[in-house]
Amino acid sequence: QSPSPSQKAPDDLRSCVQNRIISDVFQNSCAKFPGWMVLVVDEPALRTISSVLGMYDLMEHRITLTESLGKKRAPFREMGVIYLVSPTEESVDKIIEDWTTPAGATKKKPHLYGDNVFIYFLNKIPDSVIFKIKKCKSLLRRIKALAELNVDFLAKEKRVFHFDMKSSFANIFQSRQSLMPDVGQLLGSKLVTVCASMNEYPHIRYPANSQLCNDLAMTFHSLMNGFIGSNPTWWYYGGEGHKERDRSTLLILDRSSDVLSPFMHEFTYQAMVNDLLPIEDDKISYKPDVAENPDVEEKEVLLNENDQIWVELKTKHIADVIQTLSTRIRDIVNSDSGAKLAKDSGKSMSLSQMASALRSLPEYREVMSKLSQHMHISHQCMADFNKQDLLKLSELEQTLATGITEEGQTPRNSELMKDVESMLAETNSSNAARLIAITIISQNGLPPGDKERLFEVAQLSPEDKNLIQNLERLGVSLEQAEVSKISTMKSMFRPTARRATAHDNDSEYASSRYVCNLKLVLEELANDQLSMETYPSILPMPAGGGGGVASVRKKTGSARTGHSRFKKADKGTS
Repeated sequence: QSPSPSQKAPDDLRSCVQNRIISDVFQNSCAKFPGWMVLVVDEPALRTISSVLGMYDLMEHRITLTESLGKKRAPFREMGVIYLVSPTEESVDKIIEDWTTPAGATKKKPHLYGDNVFIYFLNKIPDSVIFKIKKCKSLLRRIKALAELNVDFLAKEKRVFHFDMKSSFANIFQSRQSLMPDVGQLLGSKLVTVCASMNEYPHIRYPANSQLCNDLAMTFHSLMNGFIGSNPTWWYYGGEGHKERDRSTLLILDRSSDVLSPFMHEFTYQAMVNDLLPIEDDKISYKPDVAENPDVEEKEVLLNENDQIWVELKTKHIADVIQTLSTRIRDIVNSDSGAKLAKDSGKSMSLSQMASALRSLPEYREVMSKLSQHMHISHQCMADFNKQDLLKLSELEQTLATGITEEGQTPRNSELMKDVESMLAETNSSNAARLIAITIISQNGLPPGDKERLFEVAQLSPEDKNLIQNLERLGVSLEQAEVSKISTMKSMFRPTARRATAHDNDSEYASSRYVCNLKLVLEELANDQLSMETYPSILPMPAGGGGGVASVRKKTGSARTGHSRFKKADKGTS
């Protein structure tokens, strides 16, 4: 069964996935079976569905229980069953086990569920999987729906998705000469499901100097055309009957397009949480009100799209986050309810004590709990920031990455290397490895003597040395040819690093003046100014444009007041 959306698809990627799962899985199943059902999922499907739906959403569609396909399950023979799984033989074998008696068994195994079976796959079903299902007659006659859902990715945010392939990085960059065919097929097929969910048949562009991107672009182009050919009811923006907007452009890049950014310390809220705090799958623990109650237990919270304060503040600088949270808490404390609470207490209360007291009032319980939660987490970030002296480290990182100091001066190479050596002796091993990587990348390699000296000062472990060495797989030159002693730092910077100036940067803080190179690429794409020679397309682009949105975000002034640990950048320098 091919997806056949009957209405305009939402621009919000999470909403696209929610609509697809609710409509094609739950509403479709409910229309064919009036009773309660069990949802059985494998691990990839569980992560896909839990990224966009909660238990309440499932219960609304008569799902009474969600179970893991790989674990032993109790029978519910009066209920229907929905299997939502990845299209692998391993998962299908597990489904078939539910409906067959093991070979050699003396007694027929009773089935786990009733006679209404619905099977949905995250991606295209291979012929070998279809063949296995056809062979299982006891399962085949009970199937009421068998469909490809085409949602083989995690929609983490409204505009962000990933393929949940944590171990793929090494496989992708094993050889810079070409993309391994099995990796390319897997990436390409998952990317097809993203475009299918969004009703997009994009123009495809890629960097001319990246064979990996070229290989993936060609693979995706072939798979996308195959999907369209086998799904005649599927529509896309820019196609017949859907001219409200043009076809989109898919720009395929690999990590070598911007090696520097992941090593930089960034001070937006989301970046600091993920860089400094123990967070996994959006889950983080924190200990609230430690000063007032040392025995309080840790709380576990999710920082995701369901937390509106997180959504609002995650991309803001940590100084602005703390100021915003403090202002909102103080506004509530200074409200009529807060004033009455202070009066009734008969004693002077601190801001923290007042906030705790307000949480006991029903009308403020939820909002104060959320504000306090984020205040604790943001202060945890700042505690680590201060402990590691990241302000001092970040100032050096910014000078390396931009080629200029905070004052707009170009430093001498010898002076900068002394600063790097001094910082390596002070900071921890993880930050030392990152600093060496930033130094090498920003200078397009180091003279052999300098590189070895930095390694020695930092006392890098074999693992960290291997990390630095592997930068070569991303196209980074670790060593450079001999240069004149009078060469300045600026002369050794890569051209892409010099293109970004202070005027390209939206940040008001000197510790965040580096501009990611990808921003410049995407702005050129959005303005239809991205070079077709540098970033060619698989097929000729339509006349009059490179597939961009022909608009960019307007820069606006700000009257924000900075946190005392961070200095404002001088926008007059470039």
